[in-house]
Amino acid sequence: MKTFRINLKNEFEAQIYTNILKENDIPYAVIPNHSLVYDGIFEMQRGWGYVEIPEKFKHISLELYNNFKKWEEEKDDKI
Repeated sequence: MKTFRINLKNEFEAQIYTNILKENDIPYAVIPNHSLVYDGIFEMQRGWGYVEIPEKFKHISLELYNNFKKWEEEKDDKI
């Protein structure tokens, strides 16, 4: 099965976005880049992690992610 990735900034963003995916019945896998053995070195190089989603859900997943990011920016502007 072909998949695509959306990079995530942190665990908080991952929790919110995966809840959105769940609400829309979109399968996913969260892949964090944290490793206890390497004490966070991969997080510094690659970021927090990513969510992997089947290709057939790409359009709707990207639309949902873009809407989430837009909401996040609007919320930050009001603070």
